[in-house]
Amino acid sequence: MPGQSWRRKTVVNPAVGGNIHSVRPLGFRDKGLVFNKRVIQMKFIRLAIVGLLFQTGFAWAADGDEKFAMKGAGFLPCQTFVKARESKSNVYYMIGGWVEGYVSAHNRYAKDTFDVMAFESLELLLNVMQNHCQANPTHRLHAVVNALIIELSPDRLRQASPRVQITEGERKATLRRETIRRMQTKLAALDLYKSEANGRFTEETRSALMAFQSDLKFETTGFPDQATLWRLLRK
Repeated sequence: MPGQSWRRKTVVNPAVGGNIHSVRPLGFRDKGLVFNKRVIQMKFIRLAIVGLLFQTGFAWAADGDEKFAMKGAGFLPCQTFVKARESKSNVYYMIGGWVEGYVSAHNRYAKDTFDVMAFESLELLLNVMQNHCQANPTHRLHAVVNALIIELSPDRLRQASPRVQITEGERKATLRRETIRRMQTKLAALDLYKSEANGRFTEETRSALMAFQSDLKFETTGFPDQATLWRLLRK
């Protein structure tokens, strides 16, 4: 039950199959992730993260006997999450809130960390969790989320950075200026961006992003969606 002591253990990398499917808005804070026609583009993100998810042991904080008190939704097994997500029950939204709280706590206490999710949306994390959980129904949600954080940590935002609102038609995204600066640096390395990497989402930045999307055979919107950002910043 939630609140009991939990002993850490190392979990090996599982084989996970399936696709990311279209989803409806969750009501959680989002950073611009859009599914539907982009499902194929998003598939490689799921494969990339889940493929790395359990390659290494977990770095846990615990007492001298390697135990810690598990609280809330983290103790739930994967199979509960999958059922709750399919039915969009109150439990699903509770789990989503728990994930955001877990990430916030990590950001608060991890060294040199402002945000471990440099651009990833909550919805992306929940999709990755679902694909993993469908193949591993007995894994605990705390272990799954902790492993995701470990994989995302090397590219975390280490310092606070202003928010930048980006709009393309009806689509909107909020990125940190440091993330945009990283985009510009990467695009410049590909000889697609010629100006200063200043963290401002200019028309030149949008044009360079369109060229990058064209090279990937993605829809050339110039909008920094999750699939484009993953290929640019994390591949």
